[in-house]
Amino acid sequence: MMRTAFLAATAAAALGGAAFAQDTPVDLRFGVWVGATHPLMEGTAEWIDSIHEASGGSISITVYPSQQLGSAADHYDLARDGIADITLVNPGYNAGRFPVISYGELPFRFNAAPAGSRALDQWYRDYAAEEMSDVHFCMAFMHSPGTIHTTRPVTAPADLSGLSVRPANGTLGQYLSSQGATTIQATAAEMRDLLSRGTADGTASPYSSLATWGIADVATHHLDMPMYTANFVYVISPVTWARLSEAQQAVMNEHCSTEWAGRIVEVWAEEDTVERAALEEDGAHVFATPDDSQRAEWLAATDPMIARWRDMVTAAGVDAGAAEAGIQAAIAEHDAGL
Repeated sequence: MMRTAFLAATAAAALGGAAFAQDTPVDLRFGVWVGATHPLMEGTAEWIDSIHEASGGSISITVYPSQQLGSAADHYDLARDGIADITLVNPGYNAGRFPVISYGELPFRFNAAPAGSRALDQWYRDYAAEEMSDVHFCMAFMHSPGTIHTTRPVTAPADLSGLSVRPANGTLGQYLSSQGATTIQATAAEMRDLLSRGTADGTASPYSSLATWGIADVATHHLDMPMYTANFVYVISPVTWARLSEAQQAVMNEHCSTEWAGRIVEVWAEEDTVERAALEEDGAHVFATPDDSQRAEWLAATDPMIARWRDMVTAAGVDAGAAEAGIQAAIAEHDAGL
């Protein structure tokens, strides 16, 4: 029986190899707007290599970083229109277009990137086919929870009054504005100049981005409370998906998974931990930890944001109560909550 099972498995593997051998090789154009050395790209390189190996070499993927194929805000449409085969999308760059997944932008929801990514991806799969119907959804993930980094101390919400802060997305911008901050629309790359000239007082980002964009020496005060995350998705052009063989689609489906959603951000999350530790050792940096009363103030201020999300989701024809219960269950399952 064991010999028969072995021969059957060998035959199946041989047939699988033959199927890949007959597949037309493809080289997929992968458009990303981050740079080639961004920490997300290390996990992505592992993902690409695994796809190439699992497909018997029939699927190759070439990355086009730094907005080579189009602006960051256009990457969803690049996949939709077949200009790119796969793209990195930040749904927050298209405010109001993807209301369901914007739950991941709500302040004070998630505790870590890998666990949060698994929770977000697992939950969003029930909604992606409708909300992102123009493309083939691959997976959703997030960066490590970020906070605000300023040129002066911020511990309680009242400390934001009169400060000019760059938010990471529209959801966080509304939250900061509701607490008295003036929000500045600028890219992360522009923030060093704005902070050093005094045009801005702070920015929202994970700790790793302070190093990526050279901001650490001008934003030396850090709110020691994980405030927000940004959502990202990998999507595939429907034209590209249609021209893949069944065997190649199966490989892509194996790699467009909740497990890979958590795995792909592990290096990025580790870099965030390392960068924070380096700042803690630097005497020039100050970490402000809210007391229980101040923490309660920060959390209470999210209530209007949650209500707004429910309204947007309902307007899109989605059961907001079911969606909210679903994400909360996924967060609990993956131990991803604060």
